[in-house]
Amino acid sequence: MLNSSIPRPFVAESSTQVPMFLRILLLLTSIGFFLIVFLQVDLVPSVLIIAIDDPEEALFSTCNLAEFGDGWTKEVLRLSRVNKNPLKHCDRGFKPMTRLDEKGRLTIRQDLKNVICKARSVEFDTEKIVKHGAWTNLTHLPSSRFTSDIIQTRCFSRNGTKVEDFIHIQVVRKNKPMVEGDFKPSPFPFSNPLEGVPQLDKELPPSVYIFVVDSVSNSQALRSLPKTITFLKKEHDAINLRHVNKVGENSHPNGMALFFGKLTSRVDRSLFGRPSVEPDWGKNEHCYGYLDNKGFVLSDFTKKGYVSLMAEDWARGVFNYPNCYGFDRPPTTHYMRPFQLQYDRHRQASRAFQGPHQCLEPHTFLYQYLDRFIAAYPKQPKIALTWASNVAHDDPNRLFHFDKQLFEFFREHAEEFDRSYVFLMGDHGLRFGAVRQTWIGNREVNNPMFFVSMPRRLRPKLNPILKENGDQLLTSFDIHATFVDILNGMDAKERPGGLRGNSLFRSLPVGERSCRTLPIPPRFCLCEWNRTEVEEWTERRAIGRAATELLNERLRSENITDHCQVFTHLKTKKVARIDGTRGIHSIAFKTEQCNAEFKTMIRVKNHNGTLITSFVSDFTRTNSYGKTAECMNWRPELRPICCCK
Repeated sequence: MLNSSIPRPFVAESSTQVPMFLRILLLLTSIGFFLIVFLQVDLVPSVLIIAIDDPEEALFSTCNLAEFGDGWTKEVLRLSRVNKNPLKHCDRGFKPMTRLDEKGRLTIRQDLKNVICKARSVEFDTEKIVKHGAWTNLTHLPSSRFTSDIIQTRCFSRNGTKVEDFIHIQVVRKNKPMVEGDFKPSPFPFSNPLEGVPQLDKELPPSVYIFVVDSVSNSQALRSLPKTITFLKKEHDAINLRHVNKVGENSHPNGMALFFGKLTSRVDRSLFGRPSVEPDWGKNEHCYGYLDNKGFVLSDFTKKGYVSLMAEDWARGVFNYPNCYGFDRPPTTHYMRPFQLQYDRHRQASRAFQGPHQCLEPHTFLYQYLDRFIAAYPKQPKIALTWASNVAHDDPNRLFHFDKQLFEFFREHAEEFDRSYVFLMGDHGLRFGAVRQTWIGNREVNNPMFFVSMPRRLRPKLNPILKENGDQLLTSFDIHATFVDILNGMDAKERPGGLRGNSLFRSLPVGERSCRTLPIPPRFCLCEWNRTEVEEWTERRAIGRAATELLNERLRSENITDHCQVFTHLKTKKVARIDGTRGIHSIAFKTEQCNAEFKTMIRVKNHNGTLITSFVSDFTRTNSYGKTAECMNWRPELRPICCCK
C-alpha cells in the first residue's frame, strides 16, 4: 500500500561511544553546511568556491540550455492556424460618427445630417473608477477643446435610438520641466565599466519603448512574428536573448520582477539542497497596498525628466489582477487606464460599436495611443510601456495576423526607434491550450520572448555584450536591472544592495548561473537534465496518487480546504525519473475535480516495497482554471491549485 507521507529526518541509534573519525566527519560536515549557507545570502549570483562532492548537487549546479529555434514541431504545425484572422470580414471603410481633430476639438461628420451627438471627458479617479466631465452637445462645427486624453462620444438617431458609443484617444501634451530626482546609484560593479561607449547627450537621452505581448514565448515568437522580428534584426540590429526564465506563475509576479525588481513569493530550493529565497514583498506590499513611491521603474524615469506612458488592453491589468490595489495616482505622465475602465464597463456594447466588426482589436488602441504619444513629444526623452494581454493569452493563433500589424507599426516609427532602446518581450509563455500540452509547450511556458534593439550609436560596443549574454540563463530581474542601468546613464561605478539581477548591457559576473543560484522556482527552471520515463503502469499510478495526496496536503497547509475541494486522482499522464538523483521524479497528472491538470516534482523512495514520497517542488496548473478558482481571489497566488467548492 502506498505511503505518501513526507519522510522524517533519519535518527541514528544511540551508542555509548562515538568513534573519533565520525566526530571529525560530523564537524567537517557542519562547517561545510555553514559555508554553503553563508555563500547564499547575497541577492546576486555568487561564485561558488566550495567543491561539490554530492552527485545530485553537482548535477543541479550545471545548466544545459536547449535550443529549439522557432519550435515548428509536427505537433505545433498540426495545431496551428496560421491564416486565422479575426478581422477577415470587418468593415474596412468604417469611420466613427464623430471626428477628433489635432487640436482636441470634436465635430459630427459632415455627411451625417440625422444624428444627435454629445461628448464628455473620461479621466482617472481611481484604479477602478473613472471621473466623467459634463456632456457637451456636438455639431458640424468644431467644439471647444477637450484637454483629457480620453473622450467618450454618444450619438442618437432622431427618434432617440443610440446608434454609436465611441471612445476617442488623444495625447494632450504636458509641458513638464526636466527635473532631477533622488535616484538610486547604478547596480553595476566597478569591474564592469562601459568603456568606449559614446557619452549620451545629457539634454536628450535616448527614449525607451517596452512592448510586452502577454503569454508569448521566445520560440513561439520566432514562428508567429517572423516579419516583425526580421525587420527588427535587419533594420535595428536587434538581439534575441533566448534563455530568459520567468520567475512567477502568471503576469503579476513577473511584472513585479520586471518593473519593480521585487520577488513576491518564496523560492523553495530544498530540491537543490540550498536555503529558500524569501520574498522581498508580502501581499500587503505588492497587492493590498498602493504601489506609488515603491520604485516603479517608469515612475523613476518620470522623476528624472522623461515623459512617460503606460497602456494596457485589459482593465484587470498586470498590477491589478485579480483584486490588487495598483496605484493611487497615475504612475506615468499619460496613463491609459481610464480608456480600459470605460470600455470594459459595458464590454459587449463597446465591442459592438468599437470592436472587430469595425476592424478594431484591444491592442489597436494601445498602439494608437503610443503613436500619438510619440508625435506629441518629438524632442523630449520618452519611456513607454504597452502591455497587450488579449492578443495571444487565450489563442496563440491570433499572433499570426498580429505580426503584420506590429511590423507596420515598427516600420512607421523606424526613425524614432533607431535612436531609442526598444524591448519586445513576453512575461511568460503560453500557459493553457493544446500547444501548452506538447513537449515544446512544456518548455515554452517558462521562456518568455525577449528582443532588444539599441540606439544605433551604441550598437558597436553593446551588441557583442548582448550576444554573449544571450547564451546564458537569465531572469526577469536581469531585465529590471537593465532598465535601471538606462535610468542611471550607464556610467555609475557601484552596485547598491537590493537588486536581484545584472544589467544585460554589462558582461555578467563570473560564476555559476543555474536555478540553484538564481531566484528561479525549480518548477519553472529552463535547465535541462536527462530523464528516464517510468513505463510500468502500477508504479505510474502509485506515484500519481502520491502526488495528488501531496497536493491535498498543500491545500491543508494553506488552510483553504473550507473553500477548495480535496482532489481525487484521475489519471497519471507522465512520470519521468531525473537521472543522477536520489529518486526525484517529474510528474504530470489529472484530477477528477475541475478536470484540473498539474505538474510537479517529488522524491520517491522504495522502502521494503512501500513507496515513500516527499514534496520537492510546488505544483503548476497546466490547464485553464478561470472562474473555478474565483473563491481564491483573496489569495491569488493559490488560485492555480484551487477548485472551488
